[in-house]
Amino acid sequence: MAEALQDLLGIEQKVDATTLDYISYLAGQPVDALRSSERQLLSQASNSALLSIQSLSKKSYKAVVGSADSHASLRESIPALSGNAVQLSRLISNLDSQVEHFSNSVSKAGDNKSIARRKQVLKLLENADRLTDLMQVPTLLSSTANISPLGFSSTLDLYGHIQRLGALYPNSQLVSDVLRESEASIHRLATDLVNTLKAPNLKLAATLRTVGWLKRAIPDLVSWAPAQDMIPAVFLICRFITLAATLDALEPLRLLAEDERLSQAKPGQSRPSGQHTERFLKRFIEVFREHSFGIVSMSKSVDTNLGGTGPDSLDLLHPLPSALSTFPIHLVNMLLEPLRIYLPAVKDKVARESILTQVLYCAGSLGRLGADFGMLLAMIGVTEWVDLVKRHRLLAGRLESVIGDYRYHEYIIGITSKTSCGRCALHNGMFSASFSSQSLAQHFVFGLGSGVASAVLLQPLDLLKTRTQQSGRPSLLIGIWRELTQSPQPIRALWRGTLPSSLRTGFGSALYFTSLNSLRQFLQKSNAFSQKIHARSSSSSLPTLTPTANMVSGAVARTWAGFVMMPLTVIKVRFESSLYSYPSMWAAVKDIHRQGGLRGFFAGFGATAIRDGPYAGMYVTIYEVLKRRLSSLASRNASSAEGTKSMTSSMASSVNFASAILAGTTCSAISNPIDVCKTRIQLQPERYRNLLHAGYRMVVEEGFRSLWRGLGLRMSRKALSSALSWTIYEELIRRYTSSYGARQSLKSV
Repeated sequence: MAEALQDLLGIEQKVDATTLDYISYLAGQPVDALRSSERQLLSQASNSALLSIQSLSKKSYKAVVGSADSHASLRESIPALSGNAVQLSRLISNLDSQVEHFSNSVSKAGDNKSIARRKQVLKLLENADRLTDLMQVPTLLSSTANISPLGFSSTLDLYGHIQRLGALYPNSQLVSDVLRESEASIHRLATDLVNTLKAPNLKLAATLRTVGWLKRAIPDLVSWAPAQDMIPAVFLICRFITLAATLDALEPLRLLAEDERLSQAKPGQSRPSGQHTERFLKRFIEVFREHSFGIVSMSKSVDTNLGGTGPDSLDLLHPLPSALSTFPIHLVNMLLEPLRIYLPAVKDKVARESILTQVLYCAGSLGRLGADFGMLLAMIGVTEWVDLVKRHRLLAGRLESVIGDYRYHEYIIGITSKTSCGRCALHNGMFSASFSSQSLAQHFVFGLGSGVASAVLLQPLDLLKTRTQQSGRPSLLIGIWRELTQSPQPIRALWRGTLPSSLRTGFGSALYFTSLNSLRQFLQKSNAFSQKIHARSSSSSLPTLTPTANMVSGAVARTWAGFVMMPLTVIKVRFESSLYSYPSMWAAVKDIHRQGGLRGFFAGFGATAIRDGPYAGMYVTIYEVLKRRLSSLASRNASSAEGTKSMTSSMASSVNFASAILAGTTCSAISNPIDVCKTRIQLQPERYRNLLHAGYRMVVEEGFRSLWRGLGLRMSRKALSSALSWTIYEELIRRYTSSYGARQSLKSV
C-alpha cells in the first residue's frame, strides 16, 4: 500500500529512507486520524524542528561557518595532499639509501675517529673529579712536606701512590706529568731531610726518624746504589759538616792562639804565657768531644736501624765496608792537628795537664765506642801523656777497690757515688745492671725457701690455731691436742694440710718478699723516703726507709700476695678444719667450686686484706725500728768489748730473729680478732657473710672473748713463722750478696 500511495502522490523512486518510513507510517494510519490529527502533528514536528535548528544555529554558529569554509577549501587541499604524498614517497626512497650508506660507514666503531673522539670526551667528562684530584697531587705533596716534619710520612705515602699510578698507566701523559712534578717535590723533601741531619743539636730520636724517611725516599731518587750503603755515609758527611762549622766558630780564639805561637817563635821578645792558646784548645777539645761521641754513637744506631744491604752474592764489590770504620781516624786527625801545632805554646805544667786530662776523657769517651786514640798522642811529642795515664789508672784502681767492698750496701741504702772517672762510673753501672737483673729471681727463690721452711716446721701450731678458732664454744687446747695425738696416725694428723700450707706460705712469701723489696727499692730512690745508716752498724740486708714508707710498702705487698694466694689459703683452712674431710687437694678444689664457684676460692679475702694489710704494715715498721735499736745497742756493746763497730753475721742474725719475734708477737695480738673472723668466713661462708657480720655474731652468741680465741697459738705460730721467714730470708740475701760482691770485686781488680 505504501507503493500505491507513493505512486498516487507522484513521488520519485529515488527518495531517502526517512520519506519512505513516513509514507509507510501514513499508510498504516486510519483515515480519520489522518484527517483529524495528522496536520497538527506535522505542524508540531515542524515547529520543534525549527526551534531545534534555531537553537543549533545559535550555539554552533562559528563551528558551522568554519566547517563550511573548510569544506569550500577542501577541493584545493585534497589535490595538494595527493602531490605531497607522491613527493614524500620519492623522499623516503632517498632517505633509505642514505641510511643504508650511514650504516655501512659506521658499522666498525673503532675505525671511526669521530665516534672514538666522542667516547673519549664522554669518558673524560665522567672522570672529571678524579682527574682534578690527580692534578692537585703535586700541590698537595708540596704543602704536606712544608707543614711540619710530621707530614713527611704522609708525603712519602702519597708519592708511593703516585708511583703505583705511573706503573699502572705508563702511557698516560697526565700521569707522567704528575709523576715528574712529584719527583721534584720529593727531591726538595730529601734536601730538607739532609739539612735536618746538619742541625747543631740533633737528637737520636730525630735522627732515626729522619733516616727512616730518607730510607724510603732515596731508592726512588737514586737507583745506582742501595739506601743501606748511602745513608750512613750521608749521615757522617752531614754531621762532619756540622762539626766543622762549629769548630770554625772558634776562629777568633784560634787567631789569638796563633799570635801567641808566633810571638813565642820570635827571639828577643817576652814570651806570652799561652793563656789564649789554653782557652782555644780547651774549647776545641770540649766541642770535639761532645760532637764526636754523638756522631759515632748515633752512626752506630743508624747502621743498626738500617740493617744489612743484602746484595747479590755474585757481586764481588759487595758488601761494602761501613763508612764508620775509617771515619774515627779522620776525626782523631782533626783533633791531633791543633794539638800538634798549639800545645807546645802552653808552657804552664798545670795548664798542660788540664788540657791532656780533657784529651784523656775524650779518648775514653770514644774508647767506649771502640775508637780510643790515646796511644796516638805519643806521635805528636806529648811526653807527659804516659805519666798522666798511669796516674789516672792508679786512681781509678784505688777507687774501684774501695767501692768494691761496699758496693752492695751502697746499692741498697741509696748511696750514689759520683766520680769524675769515666771508667769507674762505667764499671759501677755494669755492676748495678747485672745485680738488678738477678735480684728479682734471687728474692723470689729466697722468699720461697724461707716460707716453705717456716710452714713445714710450724704446721702443728697452725693446725691447733685453726681447730681452736673454728669452735663455737670455749675449747680447751689440751682436748684438741689429745684428739690429734690419739688418732691412728698422730704425725699425719698434726701435719694435716702441710702441702697446701707449704704452697700457700712458700709462694706467698716469695711474692711478698719480691714485691716488698721492689717497692722498697723504688721508694728508696726518693730522698724523702730513704734513711741512710752506716752499713757496718746495721743488721739489715734490705733498703732502709722511713716508718711511713715501711708501713705502706708492707701493707701493699702483703695485700697483693694475699690476693694471689687466696685460693690456696681457702684450701689450706678447709684441710686443717675438722668440718671437712677431703681425700686430696683436687677433691677440695672441686667441692669449693661446686659450692661457691670461683668466688668461693676468694671467700674471706676482705677480712684477709683488712687483717694482713695493717698487720704487714705494722710488722715491717716495728721490725725495722727494733732492728735499728737492737743493732745500735749490739754495736755499742761490741765496740766497748772488742774495739770495733763492725757487726758479725751471727750477731746480725740474732738481732733480726729477736726483732722479728717481738714484732710478730705485737702485731698478732692486735690483728687476732680479724683473723678469727676470717677463719669463720672461710670455714662457714653460708653462715658468716662478711667481716662485720661475723664479728657481730660472734660477740652476740659467744661473747667478746671469742674474738681472741687462739691468741696464744697464733702469737706463738705467727711470731716464730715471721722470725724464721725473715731471718732465713735476710741471711740468704746477705750470704748471696757477699759472695756476689766479692766475685765482682775480684773481676774489677
